[in-house]
Amino acid sequence: MATANASTNYLERRLLHYIFKNNSLSFSSPGDSIYVGLATAVSAAETGTVTEATFTNYARQQVTAANWTTIGDDSTDTQTATNSGNIEYPASGGTTETITHVFVADALTSGNILFVGELDASKVIASGDIFRINAGNLTIELK
Repeated sequence: MATANASTNYLERRLLHYIFKNNSLSFSSPGDSIYVGLATAVSAAETGTVTEATFTNYARQQVTAANWTTIGDDSTDTQTATNSGNIEYPASGGTTETITHVFVADALTSGNILFVGELDASKVIASGDIFRINAGNLTIELK
């Protein structure tokens, strides 16, 4: 499930303020408060404007720091973070939706969307279906 991912304006601005303005926007690492969500549409990835999934039993899934693998070093042009375990959503309880994107946020509800990525192929979730992102299939890439 490779995604064409993009960091949001929120994240980009805070990273720059963190580095160049002595963290003037009081940006802190989400640490263990990273949540992966599903979207049925994205109207503006750069602002994190998504239509979040609403199928019955859906909730963003927490992925703690221990469940990400980072690859790259100071001499590598591409730095990545990849999920090291499965990310699984509860079975849909009756509502059918088509999932087109995944996103990374800093809260279970509301909060700030940090990254948005489009799925290689959309996936219809029908009653009883479980959406799973297998270990190693969600990669956030910075160049």
